[in-house]
Amino acid sequence: MQYRLLNRHESYFAPNVYSLSDISGIFFQKCWYIRPKQNRVISNNLGLKWPETILEWEKELVQKVSFLTMIGSFNVIVSLIVFNIIGFQLLNIHFFVVLGLALGVFILIRFRMYVLASYLFFAIGVYILGIATIYMQLESNVLMYFFPLTLSIVQIYGRKELFKHLIVWGFIYFLTISFLVLFGQNYYPQIIKEEHLSSLRIFNGLFAFFCGLMQITIITWINIKQEEQIRNVVEEKRLLLAELYHRVKNNLNIVTSLINIKKNNSDSQEVIDALEDCRGRVYSMALVHQQMYSGSRVGNLNMMDYLVELIRNVEHAFGGDADVILEVDSDELILPISKAVPIGLIMNELITNSYKHGTAPGQKLIVNIHVAQIGNSLQIELSDNGPGIKSDRQNSNTLGFELIRSLCEQIDASFIFGKNNDDKPGAFIQIKVIDYKANSQVFA
Repeated sequence: MQYRLLNRHESYFAPNVYSLSDISGIFFQKCWYIRPKQNRVISNNLGLKWPETILEWEKELVQKVSFLTMIGSFNVIVSLIVFNIIGFQLLNIHFFVVLGLALGVFILIRFRMYVLASYLFFAIGVYILGIATIYMQLESNVLMYFFPLTLSIVQIYGRKELFKHLIVWGFIYFLTISFLVLFGQNYYPQIIKEEHLSSLRIFNGLFAFFCGLMQITIITWINIKQEEQIRNVVEEKRLLLAELYHRVKNNLNIVTSLINIKKNNSDSQEVIDALEDCRGRVYSMALVHQQMYSGSRVGNLNMMDYLVELIRNVEHAFGGDADVILEVDSDELILPISKAVPIGLIMNELITNSYKHGTAPGQKLIVNIHVAQIGNSLQIELSDNGPGIKSDRQNSNTLGFELIRSLCEQIDASFIFGKNNDDKPGAFIQIKVIDYKANSQVFA
């Protein structure tokens, strides 16, 4: 979401089409919000202005309380007009009190007392419905108005930060309704005429149903808008993440090209081999980021696709003339970014080691790679039919093995190496990643 600074001469309205809640929010911002002197004012693409220090849940609370206060005031005005038409004027003074208190909600919001403003809103609801029940009696269906008001509690306090307030007001409303049902008839000021009671029963039933239906429609509409906003944010982050992986891959490819240039200009075979090892390691990381943004799941690595490309690169690095048969047996496993780069470097070291040290004159080198999920662990096994790995300390302390050990510690994995167990010559290496979750992903 893009933001821009507003100066004092800019309009509060952007040249967009606004919904009812947007217009009410803009109206509230224009009429009631006072800018803090020390805080800059930012605006999103809807033209709504907020102080930089406001939290997301506070912004949502302000919008909902302001919108529902306007809707509630409208309902009070409609009830005032209808009740006077049918000749029931006992609630006139209370309706005017409610309209005055509704202004107090906006005043509290003006001074950034958002939660207190919501408490005043619901206190007004308890007051007017309690008084209405006492004056109109239970037979008038007045208790039906508590249904849309209860929905308002869920709508306003339906966030983790405000859940305790939902419990408080749910309990208060339960006690209020219980008191009115059990003891309300003891406080009736007078008996309502039958013709008034009949008219009130019809109006209250229909209008309460209308308010409840309108409330459900508003909640559904708000949820749809929030879902759309979340979907847009997720898509935006997915694109940004893909661009990030793409740029990292390009930078690593530049490093690879620089290493190739240096390698081609060197006359020392030892330097050439060392640079080739560095190039392979850098390429394995670049390939991870390439797979990350080009796959269907941005931010995750498909193990099978990665191994195929990595093996192709190692084969190309050795000239493509090695007499090697590769058998890859891998499940459809997805690696998160936290595991992908270390495992990619480990696989590059293992496959490169087999190509460099496993070949023998007149013998086909067979390399078997098996990657699978076993329980909560990811198990990687590599074996070949070469001369095998010496278990002496000098061989196990080489740079490649030290790098593998370090990477295994980074991802909390075990590392075992030695000779094949089935009386066949060759090396056997097993890496087991503990607490691996195959279904972890960033964006699908």
